[in-house]
Amino acid sequence: MGLPQLLAIARQTIAQVPLCMAVTVAENGEAHARVVQPGPLREDWSVGFMTERYCRKVQEIQRTGRLTLAYQCDAQKAYVSLSGRPVVMDDIALKRAIWSPASDLFHPGGQDDPNVVVVRLLVDCIEIYNASQGIQPSPVGLNAAVLRRVDTGWRLESSTQKLQA
Repeated sequence: MGLPQLLAIARQTIAQVPLCMAVTVAENGEAHARVVQPGPLREDWSVGFMTERYCRKVQEIQRTGRLTLAYQCDAQKAYVSLSGRPVVMDDIALKRAIWSPASDLFHPGGQDDPNVVVVRLLVDCIEIYNASQGIQPSPVGLNAAVLRRVDTGWRLESSTQKLQA
């Protein structure tokens, strides 16, 4: 299975998952995971979500400069995790563009609230495991395909010859 197919399957899996886990690292090294509702994955492999400026996840993002979003799709026995460099943005036009009625529940101050920010993840690593599509690097069930962004696009770090056909 080649890079284009792996990237397409990763996109298809992500599109089926409305919520994901945002994972950050605390000062003591502990992983902190919480549910977020990301927007759609963009063509450039970036994705964003709204949150509160002073919450723990933003503090950890700003301290480490890293973020992982983990998407699990039970129907396909699959997951995709996206890791990379997050950017915290306070762009009112962007907040207005992605605001939904459900946003009012989590951000009662509204679209113009300066406490509401958008976190945009600039993905540089994709990890994918998908049993229904045969993306199960050997030993089966213990590894995932890992793709890293390089200057020319993406590089597969696990051998496609080890993927189940």
